[in-house]
Amino acid sequence: MDALSMPASSTSGEKMQLTGVMIARTFAALAMSMALLSAVGTAPALADTAAIKSLMAATWDKPDARLLVEPVVVADGYAIASWTQGKRGGRALLRQEDGKWMIILCSGDPLKSASSISEVGVPRATAEQLARLLKEAESILPPGQVALFSTFEGVVHIDDGEHGHGKHFDGN
Repeated sequence: MDALSMPASSTSGEKMQLTGVMIARTFAALAMSMALLSAVGTAPALADTAAIKSLMAATWDKPDARLLVEPVVVADGYAIASWTQGKRGGRALLRQEDGKWMIILCSGDPLKSASSISEVGVPRATAEQLARLLKEAESILPPGQVALFSTFEGVVHIDDGEHGHGKHFDGN
């Protein structure tokens, strides 16, 4: 029974209870609509994440030292992918060109800083967004995993087409 068909003899308490139910249903419908809109918006990000993980695995994964890439954050044609391999880890900065992801550089903690990210040519607003998204994404991971991302020392720039820069991906 809704408020329109409620008998005139109904108490105000019943009417308030019914109004509360209607409000709850409205909020539930609104929440579902927002979730659907969010899911539509994340479809490209999921495809980008899969492409980035595939690129990195094809480049550095080894049968005896699996490359685990998680998390990946994407903003405006740039991405940061945190990775572990054995007892080591780090972060990679990527750029999308003509629909294809390319690794720009590998590093550790410098890729947590918007200023460091923008120093390599990422627009400042995008660098700030990437740093914020990375902080949020890594905050839900186990501390031990996040600590491995910091074991990469320095910054290694990746030349176009040359991804086999080796020793930090040796699984040790």
